[in-house]
Amino acid sequence: MTSTSPATRSPRKSHGSPSVSGQAQLPATERVRLARLAGEAVAAAGEVAATTGDAGAWMTRDGDRFIPGVVAAMLPEGRVELTLHVDAVWPVRSLDEVADALRGRVAGSADAAGLGSRLGPVAVAFHDMRTPEDER
Repeated sequence: MTSTSPATRSPRKSHGSPSVSGQAQLPATERVRLARLAGEAVAAAGEVAATTGDAGAWMTRDGDRFIPGVVAAMLPEGRVELTLHVDAVWPVRSLDEVADALRGRVAGSADAAGLGSRLGPVAVAFHDMRTPEDER
């Protein structure tokens, strides 16, 4: 006989079992490590600010946290494609120059971390322009 009880259709975690975030920290995948480096590159660049979008969809999960503005996807050949979703902060130089600088910063960080060969394409998507007053 098959049960149709909600308890058997949608199992819940027992209150006595620890969550993943409550256990020892698991090692990060290369995808997450590269996403972290990209997030740090965006944060260090004074010309842009990460954005998750209105729906909060542009981010990468990192355990029980999220890396805002970075979407990291594993490619079939094992490299990681990154898309950086950012708002430019006024005044800004050419957006092409800003994007190239971000890509260079990410590539340099990946090389320094020993992940340069795993880094795939890095796209930069500009969504809005902020003024310094918006940052306060």
